Amino acid sequence: MKKLTKTLLATTLILGLPLGAYAASEAAATAPATAQSAAAPCPMGGPMMDGKGPHHGKRHDRMMRMQNMTPEQMKANLQQRYDKIEDPAKKAEFIKNLDVRSDTMTKHAEVMKEFADANK
Repeated sequence: MKKLTKTLLATTLILGLPLGAYAASEAAATAPATAQSAAAPCPMGGPMMDGKGPHHGKRHDRMMRMQNMTPEQMKANLQQRYDKIEDPAKKAEFIKNLDVRSDTMTKHAEVMKEFADANK
C-alpha cells in the first residue's frame, strides 16, 4: 500500500507540474492589461520605479521630493530629521553620512559641469 501511494504521488507530480506550468503560461499570455501595467513608466526608467513596486518606489518618490525642495525647505527637513534622532552616537553618524553624501554630490556636480563646458 505504501509503495502504491508513493507511485501515485510521483505520477501525479510528474504529470501535474508540466500541465500546471502550461496553464500558467497560457493564463499570463491571455491576461488583459491591468491598471498597474498600463500606468506610465517612471521617467528614471527601470521596473518597479512607479511607486507601486515593493522595493524602489517609495525611495524614488522621496528623492524626487528632495530635488524639488528649495534650500530653505531642505534645511528645515534636515533639521527635523536631526531633531528626531535621540542617540548622540546616531546623531554623529547622521552628520558624518550627510558630509560624505554632500562631498560625493559636489564631485558629481563638478564632473557634470566640466562635461557640459567641454561639449558646448
